[in-house]
Amino acid sequence: MVTSEPERGPAPAAALTDGAAARWAALPAEVRERVDAELGQERYARAFGLLREADSSIGIPLGRAIIEGRLPPAPPDPLADAEALTGRVAGVDGPVLAVEAVRSAEGVELTVTGADGRQVLTVVDAGTAARYLRPGEPADGRPPAEAAAEWLGRQAAAALGVPFRGVGGG
Repeated sequence: MVTSEPERGPAPAAALTDGAAARWAALPAEVRERVDAELGQERYARAFGLLREADSSIGIPLGRAIIEGRLPPAPPDPLADAEALTGRVAGVDGPVLAVEAVRSAEGVELTVTGADGRQVLTVVDAGTAARYLRPGEPADGRPPAEAAAEWLGRQAAAALGVPFRGVGGG
């Protein structure tokens, strides 16, 4: 009887073994740069081929470990952030009337307006804006924090079934 391990997903980058890290470091800098460039274009097979060309003793398990160790961590799921944001609304007294995006000194505040006034749920700044905008996505001439806050605010408002008011009142 043959048994096999259950199929597992990619190992996290932190799981890169010392052996894989040492083999990566031993490759010429030019090869490492080319592999990283291929990985940046999501050309994983080509990246593996470059590893094999540089060192034919790198097999599939070691090559996979090296490649997975070179991949950046997956970005947070923006929809999960929107769900977490709507979860914070549970602490608001009374019914929620609207979700709003308001400029502040720290960035753009996402607030909920209820019968008792406004409560800040989160602040989107330039550093967190990248979590909600795809690379190269235009912000329509607006600051990225504003565009990202409006995207997140619209998601939260839709989940709550209330109107959304953007920074410009829209």
